Amino acid sequence: MKKVGLVLVATIIALSAFAQSEYPDSPYDRPHTADRKPIALQTIRYADVMWSKKLERMLPLRERMNHPLYFPNNEAGRIGSRYSFTALTISGVNYGYFQAYDAMADGAVPISAADFDSKLGALTDTIQVEQEDGSFSNVYVENKADPSSIKFLIFREEWMLDKQRSVMEPRIMWITFLREYERNGEVRKSLAFKIFYPSAQALYARNEVFNPRSDVAFLTFYDILLKRMFSSFISRESNQFNDREINSYMLGIEQLYEAERLKDNIFRFEHDLWEF
Repeated sequence: MKKVGLVLVATIIALSAFAQSEYPDSPYDRPHTADRKPIALQTIRYADVMWSKKLERMLPLRERMNHPLYFPNNEAGRIGSRYSFTALTISGVNYGYFQAYDAMADGAVPISAADFDSKLGALTDTIQVEQEDGSFSNVYVENKADPSSIKFLIFREEWMLDKQRSVMEPRIMWITFLREYERNGEVRKSLAFKIFYPSAQALYARNEVFNPRSDVAFLTFYDILLKRMFSSFISRESNQFNDREINSYMLGIEQLYEAERLKDNIFRFEHDLWEF
């Protein structure tokens, strides 16, 4: 009887500890993602930059490797405690964590809250509805901002060779959100807004992303961008032609070949610096 009593006490203690867990659907406690902070990157002196190249990189969010950034793809862009990358960015702008800027402007031109919503499709549309007598009347429909309409991200980054540390590394500076939507039976694209990435790193570091490989090895949006765990292609580089886009002088599959050539140039430049 004494052994049975000890077993019952141990079982009750174990069950009570499990019930008090922050994640009752898991047998273990996970670290608090909300406490995570972005890594303090090394300050780079202009005198130490031996070489640099500015690039624009296009990320198709519907590609399989980029799905952790695109989903959850419901109306609110959120399931449980997880947001999509676009939905999290929209929330960050709306709650004042960082500012949204005009994607069409060269510099940092802020946009108002009304313009921000309209660029995401939050407009009032007028549709005609047929009445019983055969006449038509106008009905106003309020469209909400749809995070899933953002189908592409454009990263404006700079690759630098720091001779002080002997390191070649990229730094993402701006992220532009490209919206794709249907209007009057036509598929259209428009630049919605852009953000200054260093100002948004803290928010991205505190929000978890689904890891398709393992539920225990969680990642954040900051981890994905820092470790460059995404699929992309170069769409523009700084050049003597005023940073013209690749699609302005290449067509079809030749654009991808040109993007691969530019990426290979950076690889070869770094590779040729070292002697093996």
